[in-house]
Amino acid sequence: MEERSLSTVLSSYDKPELQDLANILGSSLSTHLRKSQMVSELQSYIRSYPQQWMSHLMERDVKLLRDLVRNGPEKVLYQDFADYPSLLEVTGLVQYDDSDDNYHKVWISREMFDIVSPQVDSVIHSLERNGQFKLERVALGYLNLYGVIPTETFVDIMMDWFKENVGGSNRHLSKLLSTTPIVKLYRYSDKWGDYLCSPCVPDIDELMTQLQDFNGEYAVFHDMDAMQAGAGAPYFTVGLKTIEGMRLEQMFRRIGYEGFDLVKAIHDTWMESQFTSGPRPELYDSVFDSPLYGTLDSAALESFFGIVSDYADSVPKWCLKGNSAKSTGKCLCDRNAWRQDMPAAPSEPQGDYPHWSMPEPPVRAHGFTIPHVAPNDPCPCGSGLRYCRCHGKYLN
Repeated sequence: MEERSLSTVLSSYDKPELQDLANILGSSLSTHLRKSQMVSELQSYIRSYPQQWMSHLMERDVKLLRDLVRNGPEKVLYQDFADYPSLLEVTGLVQYDDSDDNYHKVWISREMFDIVSPQVDSVIHSLERNGQFKLERVALGYLNLYGVIPTETFVDIMMDWFKENVGGSNRHLSKLLSTTPIVKLYRYSDKWGDYLCSPCVPDIDELMTQLQDFNGEYAVFHDMDAMQAGAGAPYFTVGLKTIEGMRLEQMFRRIGYEGFDLVKAIHDTWMESQFTSGPRPELYDSVFDSPLYGTLDSAALESFFGIVSDYADSVPKWCLKGNSAKSTGKCLCDRNAWRQDMPAAPSEPQGDYPHWSMPEPPVRAHGFTIPHVAPNDPCPCGSGLRYCRCHGKYLN
């Protein structure tokens, strides 16, 4: 496990990058300083004022620090692969390893542990109490619903929300927005203009190009829609209060998802729903990968894939300015796309859904090995599924 000191991390940046990092963390560095002086000043700030710079982090980052502190210094915390990295990982303030395809490994150095551990819990409590996390969730929610939106439009929307829910002045909101890391991290000014973008958008230029083909108006959302779409970073869920969303969640529970796996399955389906203007079998991966997939008969699969398609066409789409494919008749998903990647499934029903069970993984006795099986070959257990959809999942 590689350990890098805070000084080494900061020294790896050039002067403009050090200034940007200082700004994000609520400090500033003079342009007249030498790089070594910038490193020294920023290092001193991080060591001396942890409560101040942690209060400038997004909710996801400060809670990641809390989890790493609880896990212990130099101890790996195993995570799933999110759609976008945390600021702490990007900056190197915490360390990570993605060499294992199965896990995203994150840990905190002893040096950073000693800096943040006395204050991290009180910072979280303070940010919850003063409403900063709530403001962030709403702001992120609107970004996730629209994908990308002009900064001026975003500020108007947030102003309306702020007046109705907080009651502060425009100056108060302007101050909050100017200090929130969302505006610092996700605001862009380029050939398209000045706008803010959801952190989940993988290709901003591609999305902006798609938006040129849609002449409709921006959709109008309720505050609760934004709150739901912005909570739980980085695994956002959208549209679960709609009929289509409730049916999707119920279906996922029925085929074995629960806890974090359920949230991840819904999140992944929402993300794939943004890219369904043509054949896209990936939209149905969460059904293919479900714990009880191998017990589903063809009639159940047809019904479940229909539920996924209905959800995909009902959620706000980035390329439609937050409008749905269903309401506009544009970018509707190909409802037969799932057939292109459909693994074989048992031809006979296996009983009532609550009683389905997957075949047990093979026992590997010490000193014995199993023959190599290609991912798309039939599973040796005889289930009829491809190996990557059956016992290969357990051995990955």
